[in-house]
Amino acid sequence: MRVAPQALRPVPLFLYLALAAVLAPAAATPSAAQDSTPPPASVGRVTISGFIQADAVFAPSSRPTNDGPGNDEGEAPDSFSIPRARVALSGGITSKVSWNLQGDFANLTNDGRVLRDAYLQFTANPQFAVRFGQMVVPFSLERLTTYTKLELIDRSVIGASMVPSRDIGLMFFNIKPWRGWITYGAAIINGTGQNRADDNNAKDVVGRIAAKVPHVEHLTVGVNAQSGEQAQGRRHRLGVDLNYEATQYRIAVERVSQRRDYATTIDTAGFTVIGAYKHPARHLTPHYAGYELAARYVDVEDDAVALQSHQVQAGGTYFVTPTLRFQSNVVLPIGDDQPRHTLRWWSRLQFNF
Repeated sequence: MRVAPQALRPVPLFLYLALAAVLAPAAATPSAAQDSTPPPASVGRVTISGFIQADAVFAPSSRPTNDGPGNDEGEAPDSFSIPRARVALSGGITSKVSWNLQGDFANLTNDGRVLRDAYLQFTANPQFAVRFGQMVVPFSLERLTTYTKLELIDRSVIGASMVPSRDIGLMFFNIKPWRGWITYGAAIINGTGQNRADDNNAKDVVGRIAAKVPHVEHLTVGVNAQSGEQAQGRRHRLGVDLNYEATQYRIAVERVSQRRDYATTIDTAGFTVIGAYKHPARHLTPHYAGYELAARYVDVEDDAVALQSHQVQAGGTYFVTPTLRFQSNVVLPIGDDQPRHTLRWWSRLQFNF
């Protein structure tokens, strides 16, 4: 039998006021949006890149006996950790064939699975490319936003647990938007996730289309879908997102729903709203390259309760250099029933290379 999910809660009024306060400075003189991706470093024909993250999480309400997770990826509260330490190698075999290999040597959230990306890519032209191997599949605006452009410390429960991430399969996509306004991606994958063997003969189909809205500058709309047979039954995921990204601020809304027709039907649905103000330094100094302010509201209802989440996360990012940044966020749960979250202060130092 199916248990009906609770109605999604409306976004609180104070969140709109908070976002308005964050975005108010956007009338300042425009400059380039902040992106801490450094120039590529090469050794011969091999390009080397990656990043290292160091976290500090403090949950004032936690006790030594509290064994609940401190974030959406299972980190315990009151801890210092290195959640990610990634190194990627890439290169070209021919003018149209390239390769990419990435490993994560932190393994606190990967169950000891070092391999992240491992694929070959054939690029016929900017409008048609093919990847084969393990890769991030095309679904969800939040999940496809890289750590070099993530305004808050980490992804919400939607981007971390409700959408597909890395999987093994075949993907077709375009590198540049078609006629400057449509981006597409479609993949056939195992559906079992990163570094996991397939557990049945069926395959998952995943797709995403994102288009710039005509006559509305800076606005993009995306539609996502995934469907496939799992060992326990059939799973469907749908998503839609809107992203308004100007030079100094961004507002994004994303909704994702998931239905798992297993022994019982389990429905999960929710949305996120994020607003961010970006202020690059007019003149770089050895210790200052700009700052960002951001706030996000997350509301997810889950029949199985495990993914349920109602919270606000807000904070800022200080760019010491374009590739070294310090982030500090406060995560505030809303309501009494919070199986996955506690009130916490979360800080991160990240270096990209």
